[in-house]
Amino acid sequence: MESIPRNVIIDLLPAYIAGEASEESKALVEEFAKNDAQIAKLIETGNLETDPISQQTIMPDNLEMKTIKRIRKSIRLKIWYAAFATGVILAAPLIAMQFTDEVNWSLFDFIVMGIMLFGTGLTYVLISNTSESTAYRIAVAVSVTAILLLVWINLAVGIIGSEGNPANLLYIGVIAACIIGAGFSRLQPLGMSLTMVITAFIQMLIPVIAFIIWRTSLDESPGIAGIFVINAFFAVLFIISALLFRKAGGSKTR
Repeated sequence: MESIPRNVIIDLLPAYIAGEASEESKALVEEFAKNDAQIAKLIETGNLETDPISQQTIMPDNLEMKTIKRIRKSIRLKIWYAAFATGVILAAPLIAMQFTDEVNWSLFDFIVMGIMLFGTGLTYVLISNTSESTAYRIAVAVSVTAILLLVWINLAVGIIGSEGNPANLLYIGVIAACIIGAGFSRLQPLGMSLTMVITAFIQMLIPVIAFIIWRTSLDESPGIAGIFVINAFFAVLFIISALLFRKAGGSKTR
C-alpha cells in the first residue's frame, strides 16, 4: 500500500464516507487505514473537516458541498421515478374501468393504492441509497415488494379467510418485525439479513397461530394447504432477501 500516496486516499474519503465510492476504492481506503491511525479515525468519526494532527483542512468546502448536492440530486431523481411509476401503475385500472365493469375502483381505492405504491418506492429509494452494493439493493427491492404484496392481498381479499377476518391482523407482526429489525440493525447488511430471517419465521408462524385460534377460518378458500403455500411464498421471498443482505455484508467485510 506504500505505492498509494496519502493524498489520494484523502481524496477518496468524501466518496467513501458518502457511500459513493466503488468497491475497489473502498478496498484501497480500508487497507490504507489499517496502517494509518489518522485515516482510520476519520473513517470512524466521519469528520472530514480537519486532520486531527495537522489541523489542516482535509476536504475543500466546495468539494464537500458538491458531494452532498450530488447525493441529494440522486435521491430526488429516484423519488420522481417512484412517483412516475406509481402514476403509470394506477393508470392501468383507471383505463380498464373505461372498458369493463369487472374493474370498479373507488376514489378511496386509488388513494390507498397510490399511498402504498409510492410509499414502497420511497422506502426503497431511502434504504437502498445507503449502500452501493447491488446485492443490498436487490435485497431491499425483494423485501419491500414482499411487504407491498402482503398488504395488498390482505386488503383486497385476505389471506386467512376473507379480508375482514381478524386473523389477518396478525400480519402486522411481519411489518413490525421488518421496521424494528431495520431500526436495531441501522440498516447494516448482516443485521438486515437476521431481520429477514426472523420476518420469514414470523410469516410461517402466523398460519400456525391461526390454525389454533381461528380453525374454522382455514376451511374457507384457499383452504389450509393454500394458506400455508401462500405464507411459504412470502417466507421464501424474505429468505432470498436475507441471503442477498448476507452476501452484501460479506463483500463489505472482505
